[in-house]
Amino acid sequence: MGTEAYAESIDRTVMYYGLPFIQEVDFPFNNYLTMLDTVSGNSVYEVITSWMENMPEGKWPNWMIGGPDSSRLTSRLGNQYVNVMNMLLFTLPGTPITYYGEEIGMGNIVATNLNESYDINTLRSKSPMQWDNSSNAGFSEASHTWLPTNSDYHTVNVDVSISENFMLILETRNGFLLKVHAHPECV
Repeated sequence: MGTEAYAESIDRTVMYYGLPFIQEVDFPFNNYLTMLDTVSGNSVYEVITSWMENMPEGKWPNWMIGGPDSSRLTSRLGNQYVNVMNMLLFTLPGTPITYYGEEIGMGNIVATNLNESYDINTLRSKSPMQWDNSSNAGFSEASHTWLPTNSDYHTVNVDVSISENFMLILETRNGFLLKVHAHPECV
C-alpha cells in the first residue's frame, strides 16, 4: 500500500515505511523529483542518494516525476528534460510513478476561465489528456470539457508522439517490461 505523505524532508517521509517490527506502508510516495524547479546532475543525484540512504533496509523505493498536485514536468523544467526524466524514471531501482501526459510533454494549461473555487495551481496540471489534434484533443466528443485543453494539443499529443518518438516509446515500454519481468511481485 502506498501513501501520500507531504513531509518537508526525505528523512521524515521515509519514516512512513515503519520500523522493522511495525509495518506502516509499502511505500510513501516519493515526490521529491517533482519538487525540483531546476535540473542538474547534482540536484537529481542528491534526491536519489538521499532517498536510497534514508530508506529503511529491505524496503522498496519509488520515484515520481509528476502528479496531480504538482506543476507538469514540461512547465516545471522545460521540454528539453521530458525524455531525460522519463528515461531516468524507468532506469532507477523501484517503482516508477508518473502522471498522465508527462510521457508526451503535456504542459500546464494557461487559462483565465478556471473556476477559482478550486486550487488553480493544481487545476493547471489536470487538463484533458491530449490524444490527437481533433476537437478537445480527442478526449471528449462533447462541445467543451470542464477544463480546457492546452493550446498546444495540435502538436503535443499521443498521435504526434507515437509518429515522432516511436523508438523512445518502444524503449520506455521495454524498460517497463524489463522491470516487470525482474520483479513480477511488484505489479
